[in-house]
Amino acid sequence: MKVSAILTVIATTALTVLAAPAADQSMNGLMARGDSGCYAFSDPDCGVSGTYCQCANGWFYLYNTAEGGCNPPWGIVTTDISGLPGYSC
Repeated sequence: MKVSAILTVIATTALTVLAAPAADQSMNGLMARGDSGCYAFSDPDCGVSGTYCQCANGWFYLYNTAEGGCNPPWGIVTTDISGLPGYSC
């Protein structure tokens, strides 16, 4: 009787461990690294000589030189492309 009780406890524990999620798998995902959804943008043909970050909502932010990109971007520059310094198209 005691052996079957011990085996039941061991089996239940093993199933619980196997059913538990592995270590945080979201570390490989965008949310885990805080992906801003922004990307580098420049348009020298329209007078935009610098690099800015354009985000999913269409707003433009400063390029984050410390992090080497747009994740995360720095301060907001404008909410429309026509507000970028030098824009002339």
